[in-house]
Amino acid sequence: MNLADMVAYAMNSLRYRKLRSWLTIGGIIVGICTIVVLIGLVQGLKDDITEQIKGFGSNTIIISPATLSRVGTGTSAFSTAVGKIYMKDYERVKRVADIEYITPVITGATKVRYKDKEMTLSVYGVEPELFKQTTTTIKIEKGRFLADNDKTAVVVGYNVGHKKFDQELLMGAPLYINNKKFVIVGILESIGSSFTSFDDAIYIPIEEARDLFSNRLAEDEISAIRITTKEGANVEEVAAEINDIMLSSHRVREDEKDFTITTAATINQRVETITSILTLFMGAIAGISLIVGGVGIMNTMFMAVLERTREIGTFKAMGATEGEIKKLFLVESAMISTAGGLIGLVAAYLLVASLNVLGIFPAVFIPWVAVAALLFSAGVGIVAGYIPANQAARLDPVEALRYE
Repeated sequence: MNLADMVAYAMNSLRYRKLRSWLTIGGIIVGICTIVVLIGLVQGLKDDITEQIKGFGSNTIIISPATLSRVGTGTSAFSTAVGKIYMKDYERVKRVADIEYITPVITGATKVRYKDKEMTLSVYGVEPELFKQTTTTIKIEKGRFLADNDKTAVVVGYNVGHKKFDQELLMGAPLYINNKKFVIVGILESIGSSFTSFDDAIYIPIEEARDLFSNRLAEDEISAIRITTKEGANVEEVAAEINDIMLSSHRVREDEKDFTITTAATINQRVETITSILTLFMGAIAGISLIVGGVGIMNTMFMAVLERTREIGTFKAMGATEGEIKKLFLVESAMISTAGGLIGLVAAYLLVASLNVLGIFPAVFIPWVAVAALLFSAGVGIVAGYIPANQAARLDPVEALRYE
C-alpha cells in the first residue's frame, strides 16, 4: 500500500465520519488560531510601543526623581517621589561634554479653568527655546509656542485644546491656572505617544511654574532635567557619565540612588522584557489549547481503531504489514491536524486583519509563527495518533476478523 492509497483511504474514512472529524479538526483550528493571534497581538503591541519610543527621541536623556510607583516616563510620571532634583544637579550635569542642549523642567498637577469648566491638569514649567530643542516632537498646530520673554502666556497640548473642555480653546482667550489668569497663545499638534503626557499638558514659563508650585517645591528644586546629546555621541555612555555625577552629587551608592535616568534604550529594554514574558505566557496558553486538540485527535483515532477492527484484520489477512497499518492511521491523524492547522491559519489571518481594520488592537500576522504553528500542529497530530496506530498495528488478524 503506497502513500497515495493511504491518503485516499484516510479521506474516505474522514468523509464517512464527518461530524466527529469536523469536531476534532475544530479543536486544532482553535488551538492554531489562538497561538497565531495571541503572539501577533503581543508583537503588534511591541511594534506600536517601539514606534512611540521614536517620539521619545533616540538622543534624549531625562533625569527625574526616583518614584515608588512609576507611571509614564520622565516628566510625565507623577508618582510618589523618593528623591529630589535641584538646580545644583543641573549645573553639574550641564558640564558634560557631549550634551548639546539641557534644560530644567518643573511639573505638577493643579486646577485649570476655561470659561465655566474646571479640571485638574498637568502643568509644565519650561524654558521655551531650550525645551523645544530637547523635545523635537513638539509642533504647533495653532498660534505659537512660548517665547523667552513671555510671562503669563500659555500653550496647551492637543487634547487640552480640543477635547478636555468639550470645546476648542480660542487663541487669546483667558485660561485660569490655580486662579491666576494666563492667555492662550498656542495649541500643539497631537503627538499620540503613551511615553509622554504632552497632549494632555499645559506649558507655561518656568518661573511662573516655580511661583505656582512654590508651596510644593523646596528652594531651587526642579522636577526633571531634559537633555539632548550631540550628534554622533553615544547616548548610553553619556547617561552613564551623568549617573556617576548624580551619584556623587546626591552622595548615594548605585543601589541607594534616588533618581532615575531614562533613555530610549532603557525604555526599549523594559518593553523587550515585558513583551518576551507576554509572548511566552500567551504561547503557553495557546499551546495548552492545541494539546487539548491533540487529545481530541487521540480519542478520535482510538474510536477509529475500534470501529475498523475487522477492516484491520482484513488488511492483515491480505498481507499488510504492521508498519503499513501503523502508517495508515498516522496519515489519517496527520491529515486531521494539518487540515485544522491550515484552516486555523486562515482564520487567524482574517481575525488579525479584522482587528487592524477595526482599530481594536494592533496585531501582526507573523509568517514564521504561522509556519511553526502549522508544523507543531502536524507534530501534535502524529504524536496523538501514534498510540492508536500502534494499537491497530498489533491487532491479531484472526481475533480482529472475529470482532463484532
